[in-house]
Amino acid sequence: MAHETATRSFLVVFITAAPLALAVINQALACACCTNSGQRNVGVAKLDTYKQAQIDELRFAAAAQLFVGEAETSDVKGIATPSEHYTLDAGWQKDRLVFALRDEAGHSGTLSLQRPGTVSVFEVDPRDDAREGGNGPGLYKEWKLTAKAAGSGVFGPGLGPSQLLSLIVQGRGNSCTSSSDFTHWTLVTQGPKANYTLFGKLVTTQ
Repeated sequence: MAHETATRSFLVVFITAAPLALAVINQALACACCTNSGQRNVGVAKLDTYKQAQIDELRFAAAAQLFVGEAETSDVKGIATPSEHYTLDAGWQKDRLVFALRDEAGHSGTLSLQRPGTVSVFEVDPRDDAREGGNGPGLYKEWKLTAKAAGSGVFGPGLGPSQLLSLIVQGRGNSCTSSSDFTHWTLVTQGPKANYTLFGKLVTTQ
């Protein structure tokens, strides 16, 4: 009888405490993603399996724009027939991310970069978000992949052994970064033969 009473008491305590324990566990998991005012995470990280998976999930909208600023489109060097607007089809072909672009006149070409072994990470509190309680402020984020530039077609004049191509994806979120955080992209060509920037939007898949 005493044994049965002790067993019932244990079950009552266990059942009563279980929701509290679960709440504590959930709170601990949530706080792993919490942010703090003034938070910064800037550096270079290994492009591990998780980060590769997030990048592979990115989907690019079907439009791209050439940054011109105050200059004329014709002033942009490294593109045979520079245009301010392009249609875009972008995706991974094995370990190479290929951007296939076509302008309104039908001139086309590709830009591509090999998947690198590292990713540059920039995640900071921009201190323009009023939310300082709860899970903390939203971080501004950039992940950057850089590799030797490759391509074809109208982008051929801007290619060479010293040319680099960087894909920068931009967005906001908490300390647990996923593909859904990123909303925009920028593609930067740098080197002695060409220096120009293309940009566009990412399609939300979640």
